[in-house]
Amino acid sequence: MNQYEIYAECFPQVPLTEMAFNELCGGCTAFGDDRGFALVKGNEIRLVCVREIYRNKGIGSELINKAEEHIRENGFDRAVLGGFSSGLFIGVPVSSFTFWEKRGYERTGSCAEMVRELSGFRASDYDIPLPEGISFAFHKTDERLRKAVAEVEEEWVQYFNDCEVFCGYSGNEIASFCIIGDDETCMLSDGRRVGSVGCVGTVPKFRRQGIGLNMVAQAMELLKERGCERCFTHYTNVYNWYARLGCEVFLWETFAQKQL
Repeated sequence: MNQYEIYAECFPQVPLTEMAFNELCGGCTAFGDDRGFALVKGNEIRLVCVREIYRNKGIGSELINKAEEHIRENGFDRAVLGGFSSGLFIGVPVSSFTFWEKRGYERTGSCAEMVRELSGFRASDYDIPLPEGISFAFHKTDERLRKAVAEVEEEWVQYFNDCEVFCGYSGNEIASFCIIGDDETCMLSDGRRVGSVGCVGTVPKFRRQGIGLNMVAQAMELLKERGCERCFTHYTNVYNWYARLGCEVFLWETFAQKQL
């Protein structure tokens, strides 16, 4: 079996086309054989898969040892599971964390990965009250927008350069913002066209007024109009907020690392 076939057997809950799998795992160093494999990039263990018939035979531990040795040999003293730069798993599924914990990995956080099927979606179906004078439109990335982003999360500013940003306005002020993508290669790329809504934020003085949630609903309707069949919400801990628009968690991930 090749790596894609092994992956598909190990993670049926996250189906991918072979093309998407190869793209998301590009640039990694691989260890293993037709029983299982590990993928490493930098100091990140991107993926470990062992076929079910070969589990509990020490193969997973052997692959991890090789991965950690490779990481040390390349000058790193810390191994990270997944890694935020990964287009696939940015941690490990919560259900598998005990396996890693026994091997010395310490939990550093967690997140939900969410999906909203867009068939039949209409923003008008969600009656979320809005203050007067609120409008929604695209905004070219500029210093005004980056200033608003910095008020919400300074680390996000680096992502607001050459991207498509949808915003909510209160009069002429930027009240909320999100980056949208309408043809993503991601962990939901199973052959259907996937859109995404990311780096969603509302400037503090405009919060708790329904602006951000209405903005996301409008963005999802735009993605549907562009031919997207699903909307991916990546790396979030406000899953109850997104659930108000019908988004569902399809995967819980745990972040973890180990000093080598």
